[in-house]
Amino acid sequence: MYIKALAVAALITATACTPFWSRQDGTSRAWFAPSRSVSDEVDVPPGAKAFAANCAYCHGVTGQGDGPLGADLPVTPPDLTGLALANGGSFPAERVLATIHGYPGKFHRGSMPEFGQELKGPVVEWRAPSGAVIMTPRGLLDVVAYVGSLQVDGEG
Repeated sequence: MYIKALAVAALITATACTPFWSRQDGTSRAWFAPSRSVSDEVDVPPGAKAFAANCAYCHGVTGQGDGPLGADLPVTPPDLTGLALANGGSFPAERVLATIHGYPGKFHRGSMPEFGQELKGPVVEWRAPSGAVIMTPRGLLDVVAYVGSLQVDGEG
């Protein structure tokens, strides 16, 4: 009796979860069409997606250093919204790029993990403010551009 009840419970659980399983090709197995979320309708920059997946846990959703894991770190994550202000009004893209990339293969400064592997992908030419052309993963440039978009203007 106990095994039969357990089998029935497992069957009910598996059946109830079926709408949420996706096929290997990415399509849903659901017998209903779930409504689209608001985030599906908004064109979110790829850098914002990568920032949310890799950076927001420590730096916070808005980049102000107030992420849920930030308080547990030995070094408080910096407020990324004031980088341009701290650099005389110019966003330090090259320094941000180097910090995020983490110089793969070497221990990263402090407690910030290396994100080189997560942000790899097609490599494109990027012209640094110094004029140097640097071959850089597109995903890395997307995150740097997004962090640049978080900058405050200092007039508030």
